[in-house]
This record gives sequence, C-alpha cells and structure tokens, in this order.
Amino acid sequence: MTEGAGTAVSPLKSGADEGVRDGAGARSVRDEAGDVRSVRDGTGDARSGLDDVSRETPPLVGVANRPGLGRFAVTWAVLGLLLVVAFGVAHWATRPAPDGEAGRAALATTQRLEDLGPHVAGSPQVAEALDIVAGELETVPGLQVERQRASGSYRFHDRAVDYSVENVIARQPGDSDDALLVNVHVDSAMEGPGAADDGVNVGALLQAARQLAGQDHHRTVIYLFNGGEEVGLTGADAFTRHPWAADVRWFLNLEAVGSGGLPILFQAGQDDGRLIELAGNTERPYGSVLGQWLFQAGLINSDTDARVWRAQGWSGLDYALFEDGYRYHTPNDRVEGIGAGSAQAVTDLTVRFASDVTGSADLNDPRPAPYYFDVLSRWWVTFDPLMTKIGTLALLLALAALSWRACRVWDIRPGRVAATAGAALLGLPAAVLTGVVVGAAQSLAGPHSWFAHPWLVHLVTLPLVVLGALAPQLLLERRRRALDGTRRSAARTALLANAWAVALLGALTAWLGVGPGYLLWVASALLVVSIAGFLVLPGHWRAVPLLVSAFVSFVLIAQFTWNLFELAVPMMGRMPTAIPMDAALAVASVLVAVPLALILAPFAVHAGRPPRRSGLVLAAYTVCGLLVVGLTSPYDSAHPKLVELFQEQTDGEEARIVLEGRDYLTPQKLGVVDQVARDTGLRARDGALTARKVSVPEGTVSFATAGTTAPVRITLGANRAELIRITVTGPGLSVGGRSFDGGEAVVDVVGRFDGHTVTVARSGPVEIQVDQVFLRTGEDAKKALAALPDWTVGHAQTVVQRTWADRRS
Repeated sequence: MTEGAGTAVSPLKSGADEGVRDGAGARSVRDEAGDVRSVRDGTGDARSGLDDVSRETPPLVGVANRPGLGRFAVTWAVLGLLLVVAFGVAHWATRPAPDGEAGRAALATTQRLEDLGPHVAGSPQVAEALDIVAGELETVPGLQVERQRASGSYRFHDRAVDYSVENVIARQPGDSDDALLVNVHVDSAMEGPGAADDGVNVGALLQAARQLAGQDHHRTVIYLFNGGEEVGLTGADAFTRHPWAADVRWFLNLEAVGSGGLPILFQAGQDDGRLIELAGNTERPYGSVLGQWLFQAGLINSDTDARVWRAQGWSGLDYALFEDGYRYHTPNDRVEGIGAGSAQAVTDLTVRFASDVTGSADLNDPRPAPYYFDVLSRWWVTFDPLMTKIGTLALLLALAALSWRACRVWDIRPGRVAATAGAALLGLPAAVLTGVVVGAAQSLAGPHSWFAHPWLVHLVTLPLVVLGALAPQLLLERRRRALDGTRRSAARTALLANAWAVALLGALTAWLGVGPGYLLWVASALLVVSIAGFLVLPGHWRAVPLLVSAFVSFVLIAQFTWNLFELAVPMMGRMPTAIPMDAALAVASVLVAVPLALILAPFAVHAGRPPRRSGLVLAAYTVCGLLVVGLTSPYDSAHPKLVELFQEQTDGEEARIVLEGRDYLTPQKLGVVDQVARDTGLRARDGALTARKVSVPEGTVSFATAGTTAPVRITLGANRAELIRITVTGPGLSVGGRSFDGGEAVVDVVGRFDGHTVTVARSGPVEIQVDQVFLRTGEDAKKALAALPDWTVGHAQTVVQRTWADRRS
C-alpha cells in the first residue's frame, strides 16, 4: 500500500515503498518518516528505499502538511487506547463478586469483634473475642474445640519475647492424621479495632469451617484462631507446643495489610511448588511473586505467623487482603471500610484450597516453588525456576536465528541493531536517574502528595520515568537521522534491538532469581513471535502479532502496576524516614517503566518525529505536573495521616504528650502540635504538649545484681500493661543464653500480668529502660486526640518509663 504524507500505515512498515520513476532510472519514494527521496534502480547493491539514498527532497513546509504528522498522531492514539483499555481491564477484572450468604455472615461476626474495640493480646477484650469464636465453633458438627493457654519465651528477629497467650483451636478429623492448619489471628493491633486485620478473616474462616464440616476429608483440618499475632507472633509460637501441632504438614495463613479486593497470594516457601499449583485451582486465582520478592528482599518491614510455621518445617501459603491500605493499623480499620465481596472471596478461597489439600492430592513429594502470577484473576501461570533459565537461553537462540534472517531480508546491519539494543539497555539507568530527579523535584514542590492522590503516580511520575527510559533510543535515532538524512527502516531495527534488550534483561533476572522478571520473560517470547510474524505473514497481517503481543504485555504490566502501587503508596507514605519518599516511589516505578518503554520503543520510532515544539509541550507538562503536586494536599479524610499520641510519664519529670507521625512530614512540621495546643489550651514545649499525669495500673519494677559484670535481674510486679518493653544497653548482652549484637538487648513482655522476671547477662556497666505501655489515657490525651485535624487519624497510649543505670567500673 502506498503511504502518503500524513497517512497512517501498518506498524513498522518497510521504507521500500512504491513511487514514480523519473527519466534517469530513479524513482521518488516516501520513506518511513514520510520524506520524499529518490532511489536508483539497476545493478547497484542497494535495495530500493532502504540504504542507498541518492538524494532527499526537502520536506513540505507547514504543520498541516508536515510529513509523518498523521502517522505520529495515529500511532500514539492507538497506543494510548490500548493502554487505557489494558489498565481498565486489569482493574475491573480483579474485582470480587458480591458478598453471598457466607460473606454477609462473616461480616456479621466481624462487626461483633469490632464492637469490642481494640482487643490486643492478653487483654480482657481479646478473651471476649475468643469467647465469640469458641461459641460459634461449638455449633459446627464434628469439630473438636479446645481453649489453649500457654506461656513461653522465644527469639523474634532482633528481640526476645516472653509471653502468656490464649488460643482457640478446632480440629476436624480425617482418615489420616496428616493435617492442614488454617490460621487467623483474633487479636488486633493497639491502633484500632482490626476489622480487616484480621476480623474479616476470622469471620470467613468460621463460615468456611461450617461448609467444610459437611465434606469427607482424607486428611485432618485444624483451625487456629490465635490470640497473639500483632506483638511477636506469640499465638503461633504457643500452638507449636500443642499436641495437635505434631500432625501439621501444611498451612494456610490468612492476613490483611488492607481492607478490600481479592485475597492475594503473596508468599510461599522454597519447596511449596505443589501448593502453589493448587492455588491455581481456586475459583479466582490471584497472586504475584512480586509480594514474595519484596518480602525476601527485606523491602516490606512486616512479618506473619508463617515465619513460625516454616521454622517448624511446614509448607504453606500466605494470603492477604491488600487494597486500601490506608486503614491498616489505624482506628479506621472498621467493617464499613471492608470492600464489597472480600469476605465472600476469602471464604471461597479457604473452602476450595482446604478441600484440595485434604483430598487425595499427592503433597508428600516437595517441589521447588515456581515463579507465579495470575492473568486477570482468571488464569494461573507458573514458571519453574530451572526451566525459566533454560527457556530464556532458548529464546536468545531463537532470537539470534530470527535476527540473522531479518537482517538479510530487511537489509539491516547487525551493528546497527547492536547499537540500538545498547541504547535500549541504557534505558534502565536512565529511568533510575529520571526517577531520582523527578522524585526530588516532587519532594521540593509538594512532598508526599501522591499519598492522598495515587493518580499523580500514574499521570505524572510514571509517564516521565517511561520517557526517561525511552530517551537513549530516541536520542540515538535523532542523531542517526541527522547524519543519514533518512530513517532507514528504523522501526524494524528498533523491533529487533528491543527484543534483544528484553531477552537479555529477562535472562539476567531469571538467572539472578528476580521473580518480577516474568514481565520480561513473557514480553521476550511475544516479541519473538512478533518478529516471526513480520517475516512470514503478508501485507497488513504482519502487524497483527505485534499489536496483539503489545496488548497482552500491556495487560500484564497494568496488573503488575496496580498491585505494586496499591501496596507501595500507603506503605511508603507511612514509612518512618528522615527524608521524603517521593524519589523512592519514583525509582520503584522503574519496575514498570522499563518493561513498558521496551515495548513502546519500536512504536515510538515508527511514529516518527514529533510535532514541532514538542519539547515545549513536554516542559509544560512537567511544570504543570509539578504545579499540581505542589498545590495538592498530601492527606485528606479518605487518606489520612496517622498521628500517634504517647503520654510519657517518667520519674522526676513532668508528664508530656508526644505527637509522632510515621513519615517525613512530622506533626511538628505540619503545625499540628501548635494547632492542638491552641484548640485545647495545653502548653506546647519542645515539640510536645504538657499534660497532667494519669493513673494507670502499672507494676513495680526492681533491679538486682551482684556486681558490675554479674547478670542483672529485672523484676516486674503485677500489672495490666498491654506491652512491657525492656531495653538494656551495654556490652556483652545475652538473654536466655542468646546473645544480642550492637550493644542493645530488647525484651518484650506480653500478657504476663502476674509479674515476671527477666535476667540479662552482661560483661560491663549497663543502662536499663522499662516502658510499660497502656491503652488507657487521661483527659488531656483525649482532648488532644479530639483536636486533631480532620485529615489525620490518631490513637493514644500512655507510656510509663523507668530507668536504671549501673555505671560502676
């Protein structure tokens, strides 16, 4: 088909277009940019319209008649439409179905738990919550129900935990004693009533137990409603001491870091391949190795009960609700904020997975965990790690064969392809650099604006980072055009080069074990198919594989983007840090921007030169984006700033209320402290508020030692503190025979209300600080809490502090 100026053609059409011969044996043609040029025929080596360019006719003057302007507009319009459709499909296809009878019953139980208020481990409120659970379990036929009360001590990360805790456990016997453990936690965090974390999962598990009770099971099912997860995973550790724990082989852990959406599989063990396959049998398979990769890389500062289970050698999966993470661990974590259909989705997932595990499935042969992801919560895809490595190498070989053939057919120099591929690979550091610059600019214009307005990430940050990833290739192509005077089949060169860049990065991520590299693995396979289609299909049909492949990649990237930012924005917006997180979030978008840029690059080259003054348009877009960032508040009532009020009561000092935020924008920087002081009449001093002491049921604290290097005994009297944290600073510290690095030992005491003694070995002088934390607060703290701005959400605690120092040498 002949292409005229301003006319769109099929993507990546060759420059060898038909033209009109002149009297000298040459013919005038229009190249890929739409520029008129003359190419000689005859016995020369050059193929018409490709490399041997004898002369070039100056382009027409005027924007309306500018060669290639129509192609530019149509190409980007089509790409924009495909991206919008892909992002829309990725979002709406993963919405839960409406709540059914089981979902509504689960939410009714969740409401009963919420009505108790915060119910932390060891409190009277959590005992009431466990009573509710036990009462419902006892109405399910065939279940053996027990109340476990246990105490113990164990090491949790960088601290020791001494605890007393209570669990409710139910057992449905099967033909085999080998058991599946399904775990939820009944306790809430101190910050709120915990409707989503983990009340909705408690309600869903009760409904699942009712449905499973009517089925025959080859294996046993054990339901654990543990009373201590939020502070040190104490309920999980206590269960390992129960006789039923000896039968457990597999587990399903139901968690929440948000309040809605489908439950997503975000973590599995190294040998849990068979269980991951079963996850794909659920009605709405939903999961991504992204979460597992973030956990393993230490980028998510959190933990689950699965840590205890895997230490026992059990295999299992972690699922969580993760959308609307703004309610997580806040007073807003209430039933009204739980997304429609989420309770039903958790129930259905639990029933299906438990039925599969307790059925006749062969689970005794461990398999390495594959990389996994879903497609629109309809299809489940797994990649075996070894086969992925081999597959990426096979794709490189296939691409090499196709590239050799394509270079001959399209008359493209391999060196030109290699140079373009190098520019494509430079897009990775270019994207990182762009992310740093854009993030820094955003932090200067208006830090954390994306927290309340995540659309800023999609409409400002991400497009600019994508452009940064495209920049090396576009600059190289511009330089070539200036030197050659023609684009020389540039789009097909870009297609080959970007296929190489994607395949090389995909192979690298596969061999390094970077799970989110699946975007590159799939894209490289699709690009290989696209190149083959261009070589064998006739006419316009050759563009079909490329467009279909691009759309499939866009859908996968869109779903990955949704999951990434739905998790990252609330989490990074409350991360304790001394600097804004704008640059960190922008750099995180590189995970999306680079694959997207590598897919877009051939189309960008095909589109040709942008309209005149495009640089001014880009500059205006950037300035307007930063202006919107600067004028947008980082918080609102739907996306509030979490403010924690601690009334500190230390011996010999005046009581004060300290306001803390979990991000760079502290209450002091935002003027919240001064505003609360004006509204309440409390006096502000040194960034805090003065307050009257409040009477709380604290216990006595005494210290005993026989010498400067002898162990120190810290004795806590009877108390009702929700948490007691003992921090010992000094040399050579160890507790219970386990040493601590860094000259600091931390011991959390939970639920030991009758008193407790901690012994700390040391090799020199030490300082001991004992913090008793209570949810009970005084009138001043209540007034301060009520005076917080409506764009914040807060909770208050009372901390009684005792300090003892032995500085004798």
